[in-house]
Amino acid sequence: MTPDGKVVIGFDLDGTLVDSAADIAKALNGALAELGLGPLPLSAVRSFVGDGARMLVERGVGAVGAGNDDAFIDDVLARFRVHYGKDPVGVTVAFDGIDDALDDISDAVPDAVFVVVTNKPGVFARPIVDALFPGRFSLVVGPDDLGCQKPDKRVLDEVKARLGASVDIFVGDGGTDVGVAKAAGIPSVGVTWGLKPDEARGADVVIDEVKALGPALKALMRNTANS
Repeated sequence: MTPDGKVVIGFDLDGTLVDSAADIAKALNGALAELGLGPLPLSAVRSFVGDGARMLVERGVGAVGAGNDDAFIDDVLARFRVHYGKDPVGVTVAFDGIDDALDDISDAVPDAVFVVVTNKPGVFARPIVDALFPGRFSLVVGPDDLGCQKPDKRVLDEVKARLGASVDIFVGDGGTDVGVAKAAGIPSVGVTWGLKPDEARGADVVIDEVKALGPALKALMRNTANS
């Protein structure tokens, strides 16, 4: 919460606000192809997303049977970053109804502050957020900005240091999002339209449709303001 009482809502990016799996798969397969490996199906890549770029690549390398040598994974990761960096927005889109949900929250609580805290490198996350949600989020950060990643509580400590306010509620589609909220002692909203719906069901509030996001957050914000 900000010093003047504004509620700060943290959002995951991939699988929560946007569907980016096709662009991630394209970049990963591009990196693997340079080494004569792959391709991986989109469904497989979707299951690899959520724990940071290096883990994505490690899982991809393992899936094509190329072993787990650190130097090799680092090589593929560097190639992946080059491919993804060429056009991180690509065919990535906001989930249907997300803009309406954010409008709903902003209309009901004009002082609400939105931030994105993602395990995607911030250098890739910011162009996506800027393109799809211009002017909507006060801060967009990833592990390359923070020096750690979800579910490590330090990511939210770093956000507080940068924003000058603590995150009050966190919204995400996976276990790392639920975990970082629990570590910080704040309520979480799990969304099941994303990449890891089973993990999202560990949140304090679970929603299955985008249209439920606004009401769920408004209810939690009322509780936060009254606590």
